[in-house]
Amino acid sequence: MNNIIEADCREILARVNIRKAKGKKILITGANGFLGQYLVSVLSLANRELGLGCTIHAVSLSGPRPVIQSLMRYDKRISYRRVDLSHPFNLAGYDYIFHAAGYAQPAKFVQDPASTVAINVDATRSLLEASRSATFVFFSSAEIYGNIPSRLIPVREDFNGNCPLHMPRSVYAESKRLGEALCAAYKKNKGVNAKIVRISHVYGPGLPPDDTRVMSEFIQKALTKKKISLLDQGTSVKTYGYIADIVAMILFVAFESREMVYNVGGKDSLSILDLAKKIAKYCHADYAIPAQTSGLAHIGKDPELVKLNLAKIKREMKKFRFTPFSKGLARTIEWQKDYMKTSPRIGKGSKG
Repeated sequence: MNNIIEADCREILARVNIRKAKGKKILITGANGFLGQYLVSVLSLANRELGLGCTIHAVSLSGPRPVIQSLMRYDKRISYRRVDLSHPFNLAGYDYIFHAAGYAQPAKFVQDPASTVAINVDATRSLLEASRSATFVFFSSAEIYGNIPSRLIPVREDFNGNCPLHMPRSVYAESKRLGEALCAAYKKNKGVNAKIVRISHVYGPGLPPDDTRVMSEFIQKALTKKKISLLDQGTSVKTYGYIADIVAMILFVAFESREMVYNVGGKDSLSILDLAKKIAKYCHADYAIPAQTSGLAHIGKDPELVKLNLAKIKREMKKFRFTPFSKGLARTIEWQKDYMKTSPRIGKGSKG
C-alpha cells in the first residue's frame, strides 16, 4: 500500500469504530473505483492490525488495479471478481454491502445513460433482494439535489431536489434518486437495514489517471504539460471533501449511524478557476481561461454552487476533524507524482 494512502487509512481507523465488521462477509462493488479502493484498503488494514477477520469480496467491471493487487498478496481474505453490474448477476449472502459501483464521472455517465441506470437501479434492486439481512450502503450523490435555491444552501437532506429532466446530466441524478427510493422501500417493506450516503466532490490520493473529473484533469495537465487549460470560465463553485474524511463518514454511517440518509462531503468551497490556480501554483505550472466554453456535453451544465449541510453527520460523529484543503491537495499531488514514476506512459505526458 502506498505510504500516503496507508497513513490515511490509519487515520480513518482511529476515527471510526468498525468492530461490528469482525468476522463478517463484506461486498464492495466498484472496488476498482476511487472510493472502493480506499474501502478495501481500510478493511484490509483492520484485518492485519486489529484482527478484524472480515472477508472482503471486491467486485468491479475490469481487472484489479495495482492497489487491490498489492493488498491481495498480503490479505488472503480479499477475493476479486470481474462482474458487469449492468447485466444480470448473482451476488448474495453478505452481512455488509457497499454499493459504490457506477459512473461518477460526468463525461462517462453522459455518454452511457443505459448502463448508468442499470447500475444505479437494476443492480441496486438485485443486491437488496439477494441479501435482505445485510446492512446495505447505497452510494448516492449530491447530484440528486439539482439546482439548489440559494436560500437553501448549504442544502439539508430533507430537500427533495430540483433537477430538470431534459439536461444531459439528469439521467445520473434521477437514477440515483430511484436507487434511493428502492432502498427506502426495501427498508420499510422488507426490513433491510439500508443506508444512503449523498456524496459530493471527493478528492485525494488514488484518483486514477484516466479519471475525467476536474481535479484529476487539472493535476495531470499541471504535472505533464505544465499548463492547465480550462474548458469554460471556471465560475462554478464546488465544495471538496478529502477522501479520508469521506470514507470515515461512510464507515460511520455503515456501522454506527442512527438514521437512513446522510450528506457526506467537505467544507472547502472554491470555484473551478480557483482550483486551477491552486494546483498550478503547487506544481509551478500555468493556467489559461478559454475565449469560448467547450462544446462537450457535460461542460457548463452543472449547478453553479453545490454545498451540503453536514450538521447531521457531524452531530453524530462528534468533534469531526476536516482535513485542511492545502494538506489534502498536497497529498493528492504527491501521490500522483509517485504514481507517475511507476507509469512511464503517463510520465511522458500522453495523458491530459
